[in-house]
Amino acid sequence: MRSLLKKKKKGGIGIIIFFFVLLSVLVLGFIGAIAWSILDIVSDELTPVMEGLGMVEGANVSEAAQYSVGVVDTFVQAMPWLIALGYIMALIFTLVFVFLVGYSPHPAFIALYFALMILLIFGCVIMSNMYQDIYTGDDDIGSRLQEQTIMSYMILHSPFIMAMIAAIGGVLMFGVRKVGEGQFGGGI
Repeated sequence: MRSLLKKKKKGGIGIIIFFFVLLSVLVLGFIGAIAWSILDIVSDELTPVMEGLGMVEGANVSEAAQYSVGVVDTFVQAMPWLIALGYIMALIFTLVFVFLVGYSPHPAFIALYFALMILLIFGCVIMSNMYQDIYTGDDDIGSRLQEQTIMSYMILHSPFIMAMIAAIGGVLMFGVRKVGEGQFGGGI
């Protein structure tokens, strides 16, 4: 009997993990966008220099640079799409994970859920404002961030996007109850 009671005491840790993952995805998206901007600046400066070296003691260094630095530059130019795709997939994965795990906390934890949802929205507003300050700058990083249309949109509108994901996650957690193995029932 005692082991049965211990198994049912999940508490609100699943809710906390859900919001921690959402905030972590936002922070990693922010860091990824800034890191790509820095890599793009370095790549734009380094690639023409390396490809313009010419011949050195009978070796065509420019051709070797095209095979190495040119390929890296091509990858760096494709990174905004990869970062955006990874960001979107991570956000979708959080909802899929909640659905597949079938975590359904006690309805008493709905107040904790709403409190963490409000904190997530405040965190998103702060991250969005920080990104907007860098995005609207006239420097090289600001112009590179303006080239990343998908990530910039996702981060600048993150309070709304994360609120929608959290609302859908709340419906999946509190609205769908597991009836039996492989079956789901509606209602609380």
